[in-house]
Amino acid sequence: MKKMASLVLAGAAALTLSGLSPTGAGSARAATTSSCSVITLAYGDTHHDLVKTLQQRLGGLTVDGIFGNGTLAKVKAFQTTRGLDADGIVGPMTWDLLGGFPGCTTITGYVMADAGAAGSKANIRSGPGLKYSIVGTYGPHAKVTGTRVGTGPWLHTSSGYVHKGTLEWTTSDPSSINGRTPTGSLCKVPMAYNSPDTFEPGYTPTTQRYLNCDNQPYLKSLQASYRAAFGHYAAIDLTYRDIDEQWYWYNKFGSPRAAYPGTSNHGYGLAVDFRETDKPGEEFGWGGTGQQWLSANAHRWGFANPFPYGTDGESYHFQFIG
Repeated sequence: MKKMASLVLAGAAALTLSGLSPTGAGSARAATTSSCSVITLAYGDTHHDLVKTLQQRLGGLTVDGIFGNGTLAKVKAFQTTRGLDADGIVGPMTWDLLGGFPGCTTITGYVMADAGAAGSKANIRSGPGLKYSIVGTYGPHAKVTGTRVGTGPWLHTSSGYVHKGTLEWTTSDPSSINGRTPTGSLCKVPMAYNSPDTFEPGYTPTTQRYLNCDNQPYLKSLQASYRAAFGHYAAIDLTYRDIDEQWYWYNKFGSPRAAYPGTSNHGYGLAVDFRETDKPGEEFGWGGTGQQWLSANAHRWGFANPFPYGTDGESYHFQFIG
């Protein structure tokens, strides 16, 4: 929707991940168990075995266990590529995107979806990848416990495989963090994807958009394929929507056009609204060339539009469900 609504870690100290850090360097919704402690690494650290693991995962480094200038540069480059603040500190989020902190393999999370919101679910697949068939779904706030498959983003559960990007780890009540996640715990969406339009409340072509970090690589792959097909990226209006913006749209339009604040799937950083122009033949309107392509292909990257074709639902809205 554009016009429509649609721990504290210091140095190398270990701390159980049980909530959000107030600092950007350590802030994260990292996937862990309540008993799994994470050590933050920084330039000059002497946790040699951990630094070796870090160097192995980053690749292209001498695995010597020394967090020096070369390792620092690699960490910053990785953080930049993944849309994190490039501070060179390997905290919970950076560890998570590198495949998880060593030893943190059994994970419990809760589905980031609210009852009543369109498409409120997380897909269960027959194998650890989007190429595998969908064998079921977990509903809103469902508790999911699984074992991480290698260093990838998939969890092996009793029902099948679930993408950890659909789950919340810091609370059993995902609604309590809907729209309240610090942007330091999200990843930056490349500005090359931004809509060229200026629109309320305060969006411009250079406004930074954010997305759940687990899902951002899939958006990048989708965009690369879209550009190959059409010669340009699929322009994006909105991604993560904080609680204040949710209230803005709700006060402007009310229900059902606007989701009640704290229930929007944009509030989890899972949803993308592609460009809306309100003009005949628009690219992402029902039947538009872009909308048809996304409807046929977005599932390859775990995204889906939850609305039946041609209805009053948002033709340009796609959300990550794994």
